Amino acid sequence: MKRLILFLFVVFFGCNKLPLGEEELNERGNFEPNTIDLELYTSFTDSKIIPLGTSQSLILGKNEKYQARIILNFNFSDTSSQGYDQIKLIIFKNKSFNNDTLRFSTHILTNEFSEIEATWYKRNENDLWTNPGGDFETDSLRWGEIKADSCVVWFNYIDLNKIRNSKGIILIPQDTGFCSFYARESGKPPLFYLVKNGAVTSIPIKADCHILKIDTLPHYWENWLGSGVAFRNYVKFVYDTLLNDTRAIYGAITFKAKNHYGLRDSIEIGIKPLTKPYSGFDTELGPQIALKKFSLADTMFTLDIVQYVQKIIEYPDSNFGMFIYISPENYGIANIELVSGSHKLNVGYIEPPEQR
Repeated sequence: MKRLILFLFVVFFGCNKLPLGEEELNERGNFEPNTIDLELYTSFTDSKIIPLGTSQSLILGKNEKYQARIILNFNFSDTSSQGYDQIKLIIFKNKSFNNDTLRFSTHILTNEFSEIEATWYKRNENDLWTNPGGDFETDSLRWGEIKADSCVVWFNYIDLNKIRNSKGIILIPQDTGFCSFYARESGKPPLFYLVKNGAVTSIPIKADCHILKIDTLPHYWENWLGSGVAFRNYVKFVYDTLLNDTRAIYGAITFKAKNHYGLRDSIEIGIKPLTKPYSGFDTELGPQIALKKFSLADTMFTLDIVQYVQKIIEYPDSNFGMFIYISPENYGIANIELVSGSHKLNVGYIEPPEQR
């Protein structure tokens, strides 16, 4: 018992040389954060038509600004094309999107495409389509209408033979509106079904993607976020030397929305810092420093980028700015026009401890 009392006496009186009060706080440093708003240096929009072949959705439709077409290629190994009771293509709706009822036509592709490289203007990384939007036969094989949870397009054996010997098929919207379907990356891909004497043969998809165009890209000096066609908002703040040798506690970037459009009710906004001076859309980026989900209809966005602030405190020469973007950029169609000049970066920081 005497040893225990002696141990407690040493702990409470021997180790605690200073009372836990203002004097000790000054010795350890000021834990009450100061705040500062960094001055906005510049903000503008960079945009790019990006490949959409790795997206988990296939978008089909059009309106006054956008048009999206779906291209598909199937792995037909059996050369027989007659004697089937049913020949049908089934594509399944992605209910994460707001889907419309619309008609479409189906055409034979006349040129090959690369799933992970094709865009509205290119069939692969190096080659353009002869006609932007895909090279295909003018006459339609079949027409379809999207109404229920899935869409079925019926073919005959003559159609099937053409499809077997083609580079794939393309679906072209005929009505205003949009529908989203699952891609092969999402686990419920488009399928060809061949039915003969009650036996069903399922033909797997070999490649699928949607290609997208927008009639008017944002002006460089405007501020936009966008997915489908990617709009990245470049933002840079002026580093304030008052932050030298301090520790960032928080760094809240805020910006306001002016207008919005999209096929889903919510989006995720991400931020990545540039690791080199800005040189265009493909400037090298560092790891993601913020990601947050918002309603598409939100008018104010706030994200915490304290790790970015702390890095530029430690290395002021690394302040190359950041890209704000909709994550992922290849999923669906969405855009938000931001209020120019509304970007603010509020930093909370603490001073270093006083010298003993």
